Amino acid sequence: MATDYVVPMIFPDDLKWRHDYATANGCFRDDRSTLTNVRYRSWGTEHLLIQCVRKHLPWIRNVVILLARKSQVQHWMLEEIAATRNGMPHIRIVFHNEFMPKDVLPTFNSRAIEMYLHRIPDLAPCFLYGNDDMFPLAPMSEDDFFRNGLPCLHHTDKQFDPSNAFHRACMNGMNFVAADFGLHYDNKWLHIGHNIVPILKSTCEHFWQQHPKEMQASVSRFRMPHNYNQYIYSWWQILSGQYVDHNPPRAYVSVTDAEETIREAIRNADGLLCVNDRNTDADFNSLAAMVRHEISLRL
Repeated sequence: MATDYVVPMIFPDDLKWRHDYATANGCFRDDRSTLTNVRYRSWGTEHLLIQCVRKHLPWIRNVVILLARKSQVQHWMLEEIAATRNGMPHIRIVFHNEFMPKDVLPTFNSRAIEMYLHRIPDLAPCFLYGNDDMFPLAPMSEDDFFRNGLPCLHHTDKQFDPSNAFHRACMNGMNFVAADFGLHYDNKWLHIGHNIVPILKSTCEHFWQQHPKEMQASVSRFRMPHNYNQYIYSWWQILSGQYVDHNPPRAYVSVTDAEETIREAIRNADGLLCVNDRNTDADFNSLAAMVRHEISLRL
């Protein structure tokens, strides 16, 4: 069964991308704040992520890197493409305008990108989706993510915190999906963990076939409370009973954690690890260098 790995990336030091951002944001100038914005800043770990996929998930057919524009292409990407030309997995670069409608571009909202994943050219029927802060740090098999054509998912009940923007977005998406099953959630939502997730292309297509107006209305150039995110696909699988209750080894740390906690998490990860970026008073350059060093030791 062919499986792809899809990851969006942003490189905010790209002047053309920053100009697009500033113009769309109404600044009409080169907005350098994107360099430190946790939504966009680069840790310099992107090439290590691709190497982690190649080493620990060798059964992946294509690694699909989603970029906003051609000026975002990094030299190391071209090297990776050349290195895998005769091997697996192949590295592909796909630009937003190849799978997203023109009227929603340029977009600076990962949730908007996630609504159109099924339109990626030549996307495999089964694919893994992860952000650029999610790393496979140990060998895992395809059975850890898909079994008998179904995604492997595990969930727990998460208490809804209305003061938490992420919780509000998840509850919004949760009830969008739950309505298909005559359900409604008030105080809790199904938490599957913030990490790499298995998705069926057919599930993405289902939402656009069944709810085209709602899906279109959820899309915006910048992150908004009414956006849906990629978790809607997992919630539909769970509520419809079309999933396998299994999680590969996974862990999560935040950059707000102690540096030693992050270091130990990288060293001891026996599967997937998310090193989630958040606002922190820590020295960003020093912390990023440590993360790069520790991940490189796992390769």
